[in-house]
Amino acid sequence: MNPPTDSDEFDPPNQSLGGQIAGTIEQLCLVGARVSVPLFVPIGVLFFAYLIGGYTLMVLGVWTPSYEFLSLTGDIYFAWLGFLSGLVICFGTGSLIGLAFLTEGEGRIHNEVSILASFIGFGFGAGVIRMTYSTVLTTLL
Repeated sequence: MNPPTDSDEFDPPNQSLGGQIAGTIEQLCLVGARVSVPLFVPIGVLFFAYLIGGYTLMVLGVWTPSYEFLSLTGDIYFAWLGFLSGLVICFGTGSLIGLAFLTEGEGRIHNEVSILASFIGFGFGAGVIRMTYSTVLTTLL
């Protein structure tokens, strides 16, 4: 006796194209939110080590740079570290904004606060990028 060839398992319904696109965007935002924190840790540590370490070494008289330290136009290390920090902040907060709007938090207070905080963070990151991009582009060209 042969087993039946038809399966009794439920076949899930096919998603529409819009549903598939929204699912893909949601997965990308989820990956972006998860990756942004481990990305920011080394960049943020380097940025603050440069700020604090450089200032401390200058005050102690151990280091005198040939360029204007912490200048947006003269200090390319400061500009690059600031640009990368702003880029990672925008990447992470943009992912959180996308997740909040795709998952529809039903108007709960924590969802509204997280959206507000994400927009504030995104604006901060974009401001840092705006202030440093000219120096970064100058070093690339």
